Amino acid sequence: MNLRQNKEKNAQQMLTGVILTLFIMLLLCTIFTNQDAASVSKLKARQPDKIQYLDDGMVLLSFNINRNESNNGSLVFFTSHQHVTVSTKNNEIYRLDDSGGIWGHTTGNVWNFVKLPTHAETVIVRLEPCYPETAGQIEQYYIGTGNEIYTGILRQSMPTFIASVFILLAGFFITCYWVFIHNSSHIDGTLFYLGIFSILLGLWTANETDVCSLMLLNRRSSAFAAFMFLMIMPIPFLMFVKSFLEINDDKIWKIICDLCILQTVVCSLLHFTGFYEFRRSIWITHISICMVLVYLIAVIIYKIVKKQTDQKLKACMMALTLVIIATIVDMVGYYKTGNNSGMFGRSSFLVFIIILGLESARQAVTSLKKRRRMEELEQFALNDSMTGLYNRNAYDYFINNESDIKNHMVVTFDLNNLKMCNDNYGHSAGDAYIINSAHIIETAFDRFGKCYRIGGDEFCCIIPDATEFQIEHFIQKMHQDVAILNNKNIIPTEVEIACGYALVTPDDTDIEKVRERADEMMYHNKKVLKGLI
Repeated sequence: MNLRQNKEKNAQQMLTGVILTLFIMLLLCTIFTNQDAASVSKLKARQPDKIQYLDDGMVLLSFNINRNESNNGSLVFFTSHQHVTVSTKNNEIYRLDDSGGIWGHTTGNVWNFVKLPTHAETVIVRLEPCYPETAGQIEQYYIGTGNEIYTGILRQSMPTFIASVFILLAGFFITCYWVFIHNSSHIDGTLFYLGIFSILLGLWTANETDVCSLMLLNRRSSAFAAFMFLMIMPIPFLMFVKSFLEINDDKIWKIICDLCILQTVVCSLLHFTGFYEFRRSIWITHISICMVLVYLIAVIIYKIVKKQTDQKLKACMMALTLVIIATIVDMVGYYKTGNNSGMFGRSSFLVFIIILGLESARQAVTSLKKRRRMEELEQFALNDSMTGLYNRNAYDYFINNESDIKNHMVVTFDLNNLKMCNDNYGHSAGDAYIINSAHIIETAFDRFGKCYRIGGDEFCCIIPDATEFQIEHFIQKMHQDVAILNNKNIIPTEVEIACGYALVTPDDTDIEKVRERADEMMYHNKKVLKGLI
């Protein structure tokens, strides 16, 4: 097994090992987190004592605080794109209304921790929506020790965060795996598209968890990044499925990708100019996602009708069914409650990535094996098995198919004393003579052109762009290497390599005519080496 095969095998083992390890970590963390985490329901969840909806989308919530609650310390609640003011009867005690600047006129998704004044009796929370679409939202409220609530929320949201990290790491390793084997094997971009999609999906879903809401300080820039990830995601997803299913469509998928790119550009311009920010144009992104899913469903139905169902299509159908259900559930939940993708959505995409990732890796391995076999057959057909140089078949292919021979040089070689070596010392000695001589020729000239063994003891090198090539210098270098070989006494007879060369002239149209001129010079050199001239 050669070095490249070892690298490919190691990369495949690495990918499989990483996916299995991360899956086990996800399962264990989910189990133990659910068992050990402090439940938010135990952290004195509170409903407002009074709710007042105003005409401008503002909401006023009133909490009657008893002495125990006031002494416990904090009122904690989540808001999504809301300006927040919290006050007692006399004083304002908390405000969240910072402008997002270039990120948009929004506060983002924020967990608000409000320290309650001692002996506070009534606390009023005023929510003012940053956008009309976020008006009227009322989330869960908790009263208790701030650290206790923080820890409980953090640990309760850990399973979904871990699932997102798993998606992100899986995408990272799939992409690295593709880069690792692509340079040496030239496989298609199927795994690369899946890796990029997984990275974007992992970043988006991780950003939407309470873990990031609690730990990331700049929630406005985080919300901006989430919208960007979501807008870009349909493109690598579509390209992956198209490549995976080998969809023979050169128009519709490009139109969909162009529309997704156009939507991203237009929505970004509208956002930065302040006319229609990302949170308001999210419905356009959802349309793009639905458009991609409808296209893929139509392709699958078409393949089924045309009886093109194979293992890849079956795997894709199962995984895409989960993805479509998860996408519908998440979109309905988003417009109904404002909640983002939960554990079901993440798990569905995990299954999608694992099933199709492993199937894509299997296809890549199969493709690599086929390509390697073809390379072995090609090498056998075009390479001389004894010397490793190109053989007569390769030479004939070149002279029959190469039309542009301008400025080419042909260098020919012949081995003196080979017949005498075979007759006196046997064919094993003659083989050693040929192999060592071929190595000397290759060392001197292979950097500049292709070296061929065109007969038993006849060799040839064709050098392109040889107008200024210092041929005599390298012939001298070759003779020095021959002298070194003879001093080692590896060959029982003295090695001599006769050499001649000829440069293509403007009148030459056939490389064989040039080789004949080089042979004339080579035969003259052969006589000189034998002392006949």
